[in-house]
Amino acid sequence: MSNLQFLNMPVLSRRFVGKIQTAQTVRISVKTAIAEVLSVGVDSAVNSYEASRGEASFYGKTNIKFVYSDGAGVLSSGYNADFTATIYADALDTDSKLTFEVTTLDSKVDVNANTATLSLLLEVSAYAYVSDSVIYLADGDDAYCQSENVEFLQSADALNLPFTVDTDLTASRDISTVLLAESTLCATEYTCSDGVLRVSGDAFVRLTYISQGNIVTDTLPFAFDRELDASSVLSDSQIRLRVLPKNTKVRLDISENEVNTAFSVEISATAYVEAAKVAAVDIVTDAYGADCDFVFERKSVPTTLPCGSTVAQRQLLSTLPLATGGDVITAVNVNAVVTECRSSEGQASVEGVIYATLLCSTETGVKGVPAEVPFVQTVDVDYLTAKCNCSAYACVSRFDASGGDSAVQIQAALCIFVESQRDEMRQVIVAAEQQTFDKTQLPAIEVCLAHKGETLWQLAKGMHLSEEELCAVNPELTNPLEQDVRIVVFNRI
Repeated sequence: MSNLQFLNMPVLSRRFVGKIQTAQTVRISVKTAIAEVLSVGVDSAVNSYEASRGEASFYGKTNIKFVYSDGAGVLSSGYNADFTATIYADALDTDSKLTFEVTTLDSKVDVNANTATLSLLLEVSAYAYVSDSVIYLADGDDAYCQSENVEFLQSADALNLPFTVDTDLTASRDISTVLLAESTLCATEYTCSDGVLRVSGDAFVRLTYISQGNIVTDTLPFAFDRELDASSVLSDSQIRLRVLPKNTKVRLDISENEVNTAFSVEISATAYVEAAKVAAVDIVTDAYGADCDFVFERKSVPTTLPCGSTVAQRQLLSTLPLATGGDVITAVNVNAVVTECRSSEGQASVEGVIYATLLCSTETGVKGVPAEVPFVQTVDVDYLTAKCNCSAYACVSRFDASGGDSAVQIQAALCIFVESQRDEMRQVIVAAEQQTFDKTQLPAIEVCLAHKGETLWQLAKGMHLSEEELCAVNPELTNPLEQDVRIVVFNRI
């Protein structure tokens, strides 16, 4: 009798668990009457969640950048609004680790005197690492076992790590009033070891301000390097990272009777970390005994394996056929949205749109004109194969617009981040029924015909011998067989 040994292990897969829409109403009151709304920028993200059986409640924040005219000049205001909702999915439980993507589907604004009421429609997509406890055949006493070393995702975590980037910068002209401060963080390198996540890259501050009655925008780059507390991140795990700025604060260094160009900037950001730990496990794929066969019950087990990530920087030139009604002064509330990412051998195709509001000088004053700049970029990724599912996000590090009336020339720089994974189905043996037979009924010596292409395992299994025993009396055998051969078998009876 053969004794098969079954073990239990956790296996995880990263799954899309649902998508919901949630509405927000935000009221912004300012000191002066609002003559015209020029631009509204909306950035939303989920900051925390609580998972339970079949559902997850999440909590997020929306950052609103509001630019308007009071009839005499251009002003701005910022506002933060909270949102919460619940998503339902059978796959969720208290141990589920979730990540979220938030998209603004629609935004409308109504004005009454000095109050603007924003109606927002957000779409929240949720992804979860779902765990399944799997029994698998690992070994067997008095049995011949064929094993395979297979990778499984065995543990994962999703964390939000807040951090701050700050520095001193100098504008190109005298600053009298700051209208808008936007920022982009392009994390080009990151490592995680000894409980510390080190993130480095390039930051870009896009400062729009009033200088001597004119609207001016400067794009000011600087390098950043931060060490974050990652003690809760799984050790020896593969990291998937997304860094997003939440808020950008500017403090002017004002000196009377002098040109004021110096300022300090503080960028509040969050590192969205997914840590996945992959383990290689020896699983038995087939087995037999010297005097028995097995009927196996097999199960398909889904698991998700990370392929890797990369970052690419791209320059865009585009001409938009826009009727602006005047010359373009600058652009505000600039952001990029990836609409599709497709993988192929060694590269990813990333499609998306850059959204911005062009502030234009017209005969009646400053006017805000929405602009959309589509892009299609190919990113070379050495590790990518057609089996990998890739996703991407992009941020705008530079955006310059010029021209007006009937056409606008756009020069933009993008940071494109490509992340990829592959979903695998693994076959494991979860149960076995032993079927014995009387080997004494076999002849002491057999001569069998084996066919080209058969493996030693197949031959040995059919004769209930070990591969070593088979080769001991048939040393000329190759694996697999290169031609039809006659095999001599000595049965132990």
